[in-house]
Amino acid sequence: MPERTTSVAQDMRRLAFSVYLPSFFNAIARGGALVLLPLYALETDGGAVVAGAILSLRALGTMIADVPAGQLTAKIGDKAVMLGGLAIVGTTAILASFSGSPLSLGVVAVGFGLGSGAWILGRLSNITENVILERRGRVISVLAGLERAGQMIGPVSAGLAVEQFGYAPVFVMLGCLSLGAFVLVATFAQRTKLRTVSHIEIGARKIIGKHAGTFARCGSIMVCLSLLRNSRALIIPVWGTAIGLGPAEIGLVMSLTATVDLMMFYPAGLILDHIGRKAALVPAMSIMSVALVLLPWTDSFATFLLVSLLGGLGNGFGTGIFMTIGGDLAPRFGRSQFLGVWRLIGDSGGAAGPGFIGTLAQTFTMAIACSAAGLIGIFGAIAALLVIPETTRR
Repeated sequence: MPERTTSVAQDMRRLAFSVYLPSFFNAIARGGALVLLPLYALETDGGAVVAGAILSLRALGTMIADVPAGQLTAKIGDKAVMLGGLAIVGTTAILASFSGSPLSLGVVAVGFGLGSGAWILGRLSNITENVILERRGRVISVLAGLERAGQMIGPVSAGLAVEQFGYAPVFVMLGCLSLGAFVLVATFAQRTKLRTVSHIEIGARKIIGKHAGTFARCGSIMVCLSLLRNSRALIIPVWGTAIGLGPAEIGLVMSLTATVDLMMFYPAGLILDHIGRKAALVPAMSIMSVALVLLPWTDSFATFLLVSLLGGLGNGFGTGIFMTIGGDLAPRFGRSQFLGVWRLIGDSGGAAGPGFIGTLAQTFTMAIACSAAGLIGIFGAIAALLVIPETTRR
């Protein structure tokens, strides 16, 4: 068990080079890929449906990795899983430079998701095992803040670089960033020791059976949250292209949106630990839902930016919320397996969201698609208020 005599600052120093800095490097790569994959799909004559399918395939790859990564973490340790995930992300990003069709981009997107899922699960298991509940919100919110910082730098840098050098060299650079994170984890991270053999032998099926009620109630709300977040990742570049903006301008908007996210990371951590998890989750989902409904009514760079920033504010309220609630609910034994299933449930919203929105947008209009996503988000916010337990009181 983590020591209660340590402080938040000591927790953060211990994680600085093993988790925080690698997360920052990898977030730059992920943020860049997040804007480049749908734009590259549009450039290869794919419409909103293809761009949405690419992002959905990335989320599908993450889903495929979640439960196996949880099992592997219990058997071989979180460090090995973290390293494996970063290696896959870095290699896949480099392979994207050779992709020239929607089909090959789809394969790349799945691989990118697989690596991201393993990395995130191993990292979350490491933090949950080593940081006590009373400090977990702040420690994870700092991590999520660094993710936002990377996602602030990644899109604008990638967008500008693409206009100068083209897609292939930029994908290679993004891959090298993830491999740099791999080196940091290999050098500084320590493998978390498992408590007992029974911790290893607990299977995902047993975890699902024992915690079915928790997964059904709380997990369904995380699906709504994930759908909102991943829908934004599709809608912003697609709608930006529709109103005549280029990759650099769209990348700038996504980076400024991530800046608002970043500014919220510490206030969000304080809300999580001192007011409660729901005090962060409900505003996050509500504000993002309003922003999604408003976005198709923008017709200039200024209005597009303002509504995108509103969505970033909503996402900022939810900084670290998915990881924090999952860590709170996870049992002492079978924790990594629980987190694998938890991520699988939440990531299903990420897999369904972009494809769902892209199909609605191409079949009907972007306004209808965004309204549908917004209604799902509002439903999730109301359900969160009524259903999710306040896990700070455990």
